Amino acid sequence: MKKILFAFLCLAVCGNAFAKDHKKGFIFVPENVVIETVENVKTKSDETFVYMQGQIVKALGDEKYAFTDKTGEIVLEIDNDEFDGVTVAAGEFIEVSGEVDKDMMKPAKVDVKSIKKIEKPKK
Repeated sequence: MKKILFAFLCLAVCGNAFAKDHKKGFIFVPENVVIETVENVKTKSDETFVYMQGQIVKALGDEKYAFTDKTGEIVLEIDNDEFDGVTVAAGEFIEVSGEVDKDMMKPAKVDVKSIKKIEKPKK
């Protein structure tokens, strides 16, 4: 019984810590992070974590957006809660982080985990 209670408490504590880390607020981005281009992201493996800077040019519906930088265009999939109060107009510069999502016979897209406005791209 003690082992079950201990396991349940560990799960509850770990689960709460994970949930807190997943909430929005301050997002730590290391200074040495590599900002990828759209062209480069399209060559990455599925589930590779990437950072990109550019612009959303249009909403495609169903939480999908056309994103461009100087090298091309890619689809971003951004759950509404990932915006976390950030309002982005077409043409404003943003930085996104997320995972490359590749399905067979479909173009690569990025499943966005965080988004923030920026003044202008670093590259």
